[in-house]
Amino acid sequence: MKKSETIQSIIKFLELALSDDGLSFFYNIKKSFNSDDDLFFDFLFHFLTIQNDGVTPVENSLYAQFCKYFSHMLEIQSEQKILAQMACYAKYYLMLKLEYIEDKDFARSISVINAYEAWDAYPFLLEVMDDYENKRIDSHALLNMLNMVEDLAFKRLQTGKSNNLSSLGMQINQMLYNSPNKKEAG
Repeated sequence: MKKSETIQSIIKFLELALSDDGLSFFYNIKKSFNSDDDLFFDFLFHFLTIQNDGVTPVENSLYAQFCKYFSHMLEIQSEQKILAQMACYAKYYLMLKLEYIEDKDFARSISVINAYEAWDAYPFLLEVMDDYENKRIDSHALLNMLNMVEDLAFKRLQTGKSNNLSSLGMQINQMLYNSPNKKEAG
């Protein structure tokens, strides 16, 4: 299924799953991507990676995985909370992807990360942006983490090794809290 077809299928699913207000909220989130289905698809891919503890979805089954995630979340919280979280992450994603950040040091680092095409680090970066926006980390910590991703992406380019940065957040949490991730604990 093409990215645009996947987005249309997700919209049809949400038309059935959401109230009129929820659907309007979702359309506003999608509207922020200026009808760019590829960009919106990529955002949903990274958003689902976060929701799945750093495990990346299978690209050709994003629709099924989104439906499973959304249906499960509707059982435990309101559609408004789910969509509000999605809207926050959409804002962070667009800030990163379009490099729309006022702080020149953050912008420089993000520009370098994007130049290195370290898209697999986006789930981690989205989480870091959320931590910064919600004051769980300060600007110094954010810049350090951006620089770390920048360095890792550069090393990957230099060595040619295909280290996957998508589970970076889980690895950092393991180091910080000395705890195994859920996948290893089972």
